[in-house]
Parts: sequence; C-alpha cells; structure tokens
Amino acid sequence: MKKFSFLSYSLLLCLGVFSQDNKSDQTPDSTKRFHFTPLPVVYYTPETRWAFGAVGFFSFRFKGQSPTARNSQFQLGGAYTQEKQSLFYLPFQLYWKNDQYFSFGEIGYYDYTYNFWGVGSSTNSTSEENYEVNYSRVRLNYTKLVRKNVYAGIRYWFDNYDVGDVETNGILDQGQVRGANGGIVSSLGGIVIYDTRDNYNFPSKGTYLELVLTQNGKYFGSPFEFTKISIDYVKYISIFKDQVLAMNTYAVNMYGKPPFNEMALLGGRRKMRGYYEGRFRDKNLLVFQGEYRVPLFWRIGAVAFGGIAAVANEFSEFRLESIKPSYGGGIRFALDEDDKINIRLDMGFGQNTNGFYLTIGEAF
Repeated sequence: MKKFSFLSYSLLLCLGVFSQDNKSDQTPDSTKRFHFTPLPVVYYTPETRWAFGAVGFFSFRFKGQSPTARNSQFQLGGAYTQEKQSLFYLPFQLYWKNDQYFSFGEIGYYDYTYNFWGVGSSTNSTSEENYEVNYSRVRLNYTKLVRKNVYAGIRYWFDNYDVGDVETNGILDQGQVRGANGGIVSSLGGIVIYDTRDNYNFPSKGTYLELVLTQNGKYFGSPFEFTKISIDYVKYISIFKDQVLAMNTYAVNMYGKPPFNEMALLGGRRKMRGYYEGRFRDKNLLVFQGEYRVPLFWRIGAVAFGGIAAVANEFSEFRLESIKPSYGGGIRFALDEDDKINIRLDMGFGQNTNGFYLTIGEAF
C-alpha cells in the first residue's frame, strides 16, 4: 500500500457537510421554499479505484418558518466502484419551529473496504491488512433549544456490521480482535450542543462545543457492552482582517468492551490529517489541533495546520512517547462567497505517513 494516497476527488466526501443559509437580507427569490441540485459523483481511492455515481442536494424550509431561519437540508446519493463496492446514503439536518428544534443524522448502506493495523498506539506499519465489510447505518439526533445557543436532546446510533473477506492468517482472521466477525452496534444516549459561531461553514469567531454520552448493549439489541463519552470543542478567533485562528480539542473515553470498528480513530480528513483514518485506534483518544486561515486574492485562500494526538486503552495510560504529530497546509477556493462554502485541498503529514485531501468544507 502506497503511503501517499489520493484519498478522494468527489463531492461525495461532503457527507454531513451542509451549506447553511445565514443571510438576513434575502431577496424573494432566495426564500424559495424548496431547492434541488443534482450532481455527478466521481472519485478515486487506492481501495476502491474509480467510483461513479450521483447525488441530489435538497434544501428547504418547513411551512411557517421565518425567511431568516436556518434551512433544512438532506442529500440522497449512491456510488459504485471498480472493486464492485457500493454505497447509498442519506445524511440530513432539519430545523423547524423557527430553529427551536434541530434534528440531524444519517441513513445509509455501505459495502466497503478498510485498512486495519491493530489496536493501540504502537501498531507497526507492516501489520497493515485489508478487510471487507458491509453494513446498514442509522444515526439520529433529536434536540431542542433549551436556552440561547444551547441545544439538548437524545442520540441513537445503529450499525449492523457484516465483516466479509479478511486477510488469511491476519489479525482479524485469527479472531484476536473483538468484533472481527461483525455484529450489531446499537447505542442510545444524550447530546448537548453549545454554538455561538457567526457562520456555520467558515466561522471567524465564536465557539462550538458538543458533549455526548451513549450506552451500547443488550438492552438495545447489541452483544457489545460499552459506554462512550465524547467532547468536541472548537474556538474561532479573528486575528486580523479576514484572518482566523481555529483551535480544536477532541476527546473520546470508552468504558467496557467495544468492537474494533467502533473504537476512537486517529486520522482522516478532519482529525489529524496525514494519517489514514483508523491508523491508530483504541478506547481513548485525545486530539489537539489548530489551523490558521488567511485570504490571498479573489476567491483563493490558504491555511496552515498542525496538531498532536494519542490513543490509549485507559486514560491513565497516555504517555508522551505515544503522541503522534500532524502538520501541513492547504488551499481554499470559495465556491459560494455569500455562505462561505469552500473547496478544500490539503496536504497533511504525520509520522512516516502523509495524505492528500480534496473535499468541501473545513476540517473543523
């Protein structure tokens, strides 16, 4: 497997990234209740080779909503790859009663290939193996505005994993890892969101804080008993004119016996760019990362980012020697200057690894 990988070239990777309508001085045309935009999907990864498909973007406001209220959106798409993999997905976010209620999540089916190096902070790069898995997914969040800028509610996550082909005599084939044969993950819990960002696509100031506590187990139809606590905190600071410093702290703490595919993952296009998502995984994860964003000219901007992270079986087991660094830079192209929606091109570097990312929306 090549260390340098073209992770994606596709609007498909804006799964869960929705444009937000924040303009208060809208014209009558801009308050049209329903908008639909169809788009083709083309991307390439080493695991899938070429993939082709289509996605439809739906944007609307419920009847009775103020023109200045946040718009609801969902996507409906699918793709098929040269490796005979398929994926169908419907991510959504819904606002109603003039933003008093907010629901978001995803429904989908995936037949995919992933890389796995084992569990822990010291897994060897030579331990890399591929495995195939297909799974149906339901992820639901239902929240209510309980005070200014604060939403609170419930979260339910469901994944039904069916692990297929694994490498002969590999870690998964030997049954050394919990969840190697698949199984149902079904979690129920609570979520609290505090959000003072001035823009939901490219904030220049404000705070985003998300706290989640979920329980997974037999009472919800899963053989895996574990509790998961996660904290995602982002602070945006306006430094000079149109220049922004964004700082992100992300932590996951799990108790019990989660399967390997539900553990906290280090890497990916959002957390610690430069590492394959899941290059390191365990029951506990700490991430500290920052990004400096600068406009250049016309619709073009640039960023520089860096971070450190580590995984551990227990919080008490975090060690300095297990810390992994990440750094890099990127270019931004403003696809929509009014709503501040950017095409993102990043090059990230990690410890003996790197990654190239082309997608829509900021990492955090």
